[in-house]
Amino acid sequence: MIAWLAMALAAPDPQAVQEAELDRVRGEIANQVQLAAFDLVDELAVGWIRDPVFETPTPVVLADVTVPVGLGTGLEAQIENHLAGVLTHNPASNMQLVHCPQCTAVVVHSGPEGTVVSRGIDDPETLEKVGGASGKHALFVDIEAEGAWLVLRARITRLTPDLPIVWSHTVATSASTPALLRESSNLKTAEQAREEYIQTLRGRGRVTVPVRAVVRTYARPTGQQGVAPPPFIWLQSGAEVGFTETKAWTTSLLLGYSFIPEAYQGLMLQSRMSRLLTGRSRSLTRPDLYGFVGGALITVWGPATTPFQLDAVGADEIIAAFLGQGPRYTFGAIHFGLDLRLGNRIGISAFLEHEPSLRRSNNLGAYTRLLGTDWDSFGTEVTVCF
Repeated sequence: MIAWLAMALAAPDPQAVQEAELDRVRGEIANQVQLAAFDLVDELAVGWIRDPVFETPTPVVLADVTVPVGLGTGLEAQIENHLAGVLTHNPASNMQLVHCPQCTAVVVHSGPEGTVVSRGIDDPETLEKVGGASGKHALFVDIEAEGAWLVLRARITRLTPDLPIVWSHTVATSASTPALLRESSNLKTAEQAREEYIQTLRGRGRVTVPVRAVVRTYARPTGQQGVAPPPFIWLQSGAEVGFTETKAWTTSLLLGYSFIPEAYQGLMLQSRMSRLLTGRSRSLTRPDLYGFVGGALITVWGPATTPFQLDAVGADEIIAAFLGQGPRYTFGAIHFGLDLRLGNRIGISAFLEHEPSLRRSNNLGAYTRLLGTDWDSFGTEVTVCF
């Protein structure tokens, strides 16, 4: 009974949980609406830059900004600040926002008919005074939610008593469409951003020069006899070529050199074919994952290369090899793995490798067995592309 009461008291209040979830959803929707509203303001500014309303820089008063009911004055202030920042960073729009205290101030007129309270922008007498000042035009921005769409309606009026409209425009976007999040100092349309993305990919060309550091380790033999080869550190470079500009398929040909003083030296010729697994084209903003298969021709020499012989290596063979120059071994290898490219410049990869000519060696074990083949070597790579 006591345990049941303790559990009942510890359980959260369902109403509190519902209220917390409602607040979370409300905040998420408000954030999405804010981003979508900023995107509409950016699109409006892009239109002014592409087709200016005025031929020369013209003072404009930001008379009014309205937002969907329920989002509060905080969103109005954010949109005002964002619009001011966008126009400040893009003078090509010919829109110069100016301050007009008389336009936004509350004006009170009393007469025999009654008392009228209004903003200066709605008062004919005030408009007669400010019409000849620096601010001769006023900008009104209304953002409304219409079903699943967010609509921005903008109009520019002349500051005369009848407030004639000299320009108007409507921009709409679906609430489910992600915002572009454009840079205020370098506004672009979605089409221009896409074209710039393609041009950037083309500008890098199909050929890159990778510089790669590789560490190969070999599996220990399963029996009691035999000694596995030591880890080999390789430095490789060559050329990587994309079959298309998107680099969904690439091939590479690399030369490698390995050297540890008084232990071993080696040369390698490696070829590889890679396929992009994430998307249809290489991305500039997210990591790209490639799968690859390839082969290599390797020749090594030095005292530490004795384990590449087929017979089991004992202490006597190792001592004899270190006293002399050591043997030379040449063999081929096939491998497959994954390559993660970051920013098209840095790559991190891992692979499994099999040496067919050493499959009967008593000095090599197997990390795993796949497709009926023992994969006796494991490698990791770090690549920098130029």
